[in-house]
Amino acid sequence: MKKNLASVLILLMALLIYSCSAPKVIIPKDILSKENMVAILTDIHLAESAVTLKFTNKDTSMYQAAEYTDFICKNHKTTKEQFNKSYDFYISHPELLNKIYDDVLTELSKKQGEAAKKN
Repeated sequence: MKKNLASVLILLMALLIYSCSAPKVIIPKDILSKENMVAILTDIHLAESAVTLKFTNKDTSMYQAAEYTDFICKNHKTTKEQFNKSYDFYISHPELLNKIYDDVLTELSKKQGEAAKKN
């Protein structure tokens, strides 16, 4: 009797834990991978920073940043449309976007450290 009760309790605890966990998100094949998104977003944020430092006029900097985004997408062998579609997907899955931006921040910090060593 005690073994049956223990088995039932273990089963109930397992079901409770399973039901509380977030479902795993399946990334569609037409969406850029997390690694690609990290690389592209890192480059985009670096370009935006460079443009902001170079141009004081906000309209000019926005235009220039858009030009850089096109170049960055080509450099990563994707299109701006594919990037935007992927970004929209990750925005609709904040837990994935948070992981991507954690990695972007790590990459930007590494690059900042490398730049500081050069100066």
